[in-house]
Amino acid sequence: MNLRYALREIRKNGFDRTWWRKRFFTHVVSQYFTKVRKPDSDPVTDQEWDNLIILDACRYDLFRELYQEEPLQGDLQSRTSVQSGTPGFLSETFTNDKFHDIVYVTGNPYVNTDLPSGTFHAVESVWQDGWDDELQTVHPDTMAERTVEIANRYPDKRIISHFLQPHAPFVGDVKLGQRETFAIREQAMGDEDARTRNRTPFELLDAGTVTRDKVWEAYRSNLEFAWPAVERLLSELPGLTAVTSDHGNAMGERAWPFPIRVYGHPLGILIPALTQVPWLTHTNGPRKEITAESPDSESTTVDEATSERLRMLGYAE
Repeated sequence: MNLRYALREIRKNGFDRTWWRKRFFTHVVSQYFTKVRKPDSDPVTDQEWDNLIILDACRYDLFRELYQEEPLQGDLQSRTSVQSGTPGFLSETFTNDKFHDIVYVTGNPYVNTDLPSGTFHAVESVWQDGWDDELQTVHPDTMAERTVEIANRYPDKRIISHFLQPHAPFVGDVKLGQRETFAIREQAMGDEDARTRNRTPFELLDAGTVTRDKVWEAYRSNLEFAWPAVERLLSELPGLTAVTSDHGNAMGERAWPFPIRVYGHPLGILIPALTQVPWLTHTNGPRKEITAESPDSESTTVDEATSERLRMLGYAE
C-alpha cells in the first residue's frame, strides 16, 4: 500500500470507528483466518448434485429453524462454506477451472462481474432482466420460474440457481432496512456512481438502533419469502437437488481469538456464523445424464471499469 495514500485515508477517516474496524478486519482478522486458521471445507463442485439451489447469506441455524417448522422434501445436514461472502465464495469455488457442464441462473450480479467469461456453459442473468424495482431485489418466484425454464432448455446440464434471499433487503412480511437502490446491481448495469443509501439491518444492529431479535425476525421472514419457490424447485427439478448457501450472516458473534464482534458478512472472517451453511438433498426420479459442452455466448457484458469498482466495494452493497 502506498504510504501517501494510507496517510491520506487516515486523515480522512481517522475518527471513524467503522472505518478502523473494517481496516482491522481486512488487514489482520481475515489474514489470520485465511492463512493461519482456515477451517476445513470443500467447494460445492466437489459434491454430488444435478441441481444446486444457493440461498444467498443463509445461516445454517436459520434454515434449520424454519425447516423444523415447515419441512422441505429432503434430508438436512450442515456443511462448511469456503468463504464468508459471495465474491470469495465464487472466487474460491470457480476461478481456477472451467465448468462447461453447468448453467448458472443468478439473481446475484457478482456471478457476472467476478468470474471470467466462459467459466460455465451458460449464465442466465436474472438480476438484469428480472429485477423488481419496488422490492429492490429479484423476486424468488421469478428465480424459480426462470430456473425451471433453463432446466428444461438444458436437460443434460447441471443447474445452479442462485437466489438473493435471505440476503438483504428484508422484504418478507417483516421488513427492515429497506433501501432505495441495490448498488451492486446498478453498477453492473453501468451506473458507476450508484451508492447504497440506507444502512443494512446488520449495520443497524451494530449501531444499537435495532435489537438482535428484530433483525432475526426480519431475516427469517426473508427466508420464508423464498421458501415456496424452493419447495417448487425441489418438486419439479429432475435428479439430485441440493439446497445450500454461499455464506451466513454474523449478528454480533466474536471473531476469536480477536475480542471483536462481527456483523453482516465481511470477507475472510471464517467464523461458524459465516461459514456453517445448510446442505439439504432430495432426489426426484433418476439422476440426470450430464454432458460438458463449449460455452454458449454470454449475453451480459460488464465493462472492466464496473468490475473494478465492484471489487473495490467488496460487499458494501
